[in-house]
Amino acid sequence: MKGFGNIGIWNQARAMLHGCALAAAVMSALLLGGCFRDEVPSSQFVSDFEMRFSYGEFGNGRPFSTPLSVLMTNTTEQFSYSLESGADGVVAVSGIMPGQYTVTVSGSLTAEEAASVGTDTDGEPLYLSGFISGLGLHLEAAPQLPETRLIAASASPVIFKELYYSGSTTPNNGSYRNDTFFSIYNNSSKPQDIGNLYIGMNEFYGGLGEAGPLWPGEEAGNYTHAYLKSVWKIVSGGKPFVMQPGQTAVIATMAAPHNKDAAYNLNSPVDLSGADFEAYVNDPENKYPDFDAANMEMSFWPDYGYLWRPSVFGQGMVLLKATPEEFASFERVTLPETFQDPFEDEEYWNCLKVPYDHVVDAVDLIQNETATGTKRFSPVLDAGFATVARTYAGLSVRRKVLSSTDGRVRLQDTNNSTADFEINEKPLSE
Repeated sequence: MKGFGNIGIWNQARAMLHGCALAAAVMSALLLGGCFRDEVPSSQFVSDFEMRFSYGEFGNGRPFSTPLSVLMTNTTEQFSYSLESGADGVVAVSGIMPGQYTVTVSGSLTAEEAASVGTDTDGEPLYLSGFISGLGLHLEAAPQLPETRLIAASASPVIFKELYYSGSTTPNNGSYRNDTFFSIYNNSSKPQDIGNLYIGMNEFYGGLGEAGPLWPGEEAGNYTHAYLKSVWKIVSGGKPFVMQPGQTAVIATMAAPHNKDAAYNLNSPVDLSGADFEAYVNDPENKYPDFDAANMEMSFWPDYGYLWRPSVFGQGMVLLKATPEEFASFERVTLPETFQDPFEDEEYWNCLKVPYDHVVDAVDLIQNETATGTKRFSPVLDAGFATVARTYAGLSVRRKVLSSTDGRVRLQDTNNSTADFEINEKPLSE
């Protein structure tokens, strides 16, 4: 995810998300291939229509240097269309089935193109995106689709590098998930102080399925906040912690020598005794000891236990940046009753409502490639998702290398985790 460096752009573009996603639906539909089209009568398709995409002057008489990518998912039938726009940002659409859709649009401008429309990205690409859920396309009425602007997000200096959430299998074929970890990376060319950086985990519920996440005060297709069930300040006590360019920091659920000590799991793929940080909670029974890694500061966890860890089925993870005063101002809310499980206590449903402009990076982790209805972040935060597609597999997802020049490694960060991440069979390995 790219940090929203230009809030003015964000606020302006947010109001246009609905139309932007409508456009996405257009382009995606063109993927409907010949074989399928031959089997479906033309009377079963919605009326042909045309859609235009723009950012600044681009898509409005000035060509994009690279096409826009679109994914449109029929949330009722669970099939998707994918397509690329023309250089002019215009697409004529025919042969699309009616239904309810979730739609994403993603693209990019070069630094030079971004500068030409008044956005300085310090030499980095400018990433474009759009999103809508609950888009209805019907046989009886032609869609009314105006020209739409895309949301812009610049590259974030500190990003997730690797996420290990699947857990592992013990020598006795049991399940073990105390060895989960996340690593973050300074992807910029400058030192970065992470003293006000937090790591958070979103609520399990509210996936972008058929109805979308019906968060209080949010309108479908106009999501502006992330709803987090737990948040830790990475550097406790307000102390400075500077990450150098290309530096990695490992955040462990429990900084134990998991695969080196039979007290843990010799089949685990990782030894986390060298982790930089861990999520330690004072445990009077000493079931989870306090290891040598620096303890993070528990900032929000209303239903906490003695061990903080993600679901083995995947969970949305965020990095967010805020001063102590800003963090204190974030609203505490309760999830709507439609998402509540009667077997959970009331505290479990409390969330921290974090404005998108504080989100530095976001990675949507889902159970497998077909579980798109459980996607938890709008594509404004993450246009895709990452997955290892298995539980207790000892696998992680790791960000791809974009380039390596003069010893400096740049990781890929396009705001689309499907494109940016790959499965790593040896977590913590380079």
